[in-house]
Formats: sequence, C-alpha cells, structure tokens
Amino acid sequence: MAMPRATLTQSELTRYLKAYRDAGIPVVRSEISRDGKVVIYSTEKQTDEINNPWDRP
Repeated sequence: MAMPRATLTQSELTRYLKAYRDAGIPVVRSEISRDGKVVIYSTEKQTDEINNPWDRP
C-alpha cells in the first residue's frame, strides 16, 4: 500500500512562517494535525497568576 499524499507540504509551512516573520510577528510554536490543519501561536499563554490585578502595588 502506498503512502497517502501529504495534506500540507514543507514549502507551504515555510511560506506561512516566513509571512509571520516578515510581518514582525514572533512565532512561539506551531501545531500541525494529520488532516492538514495548521495552528501558529504567536505569543505564549500567560497564566492568571502572572497577570493577577490584585498583585499590583
């Protein structure tokens, strides 16, 4: 049985990441699912402990 064709090619992913870089948006990580869905995270998720308004002086 032959391998199925990739739903996302390396050149497409490279194009996505270069577009983020050229726009000045930092890429923290990317996720690619088996069905070809691409999720690109541009900032790290901050917890409520870090951004708690009660901790401000």
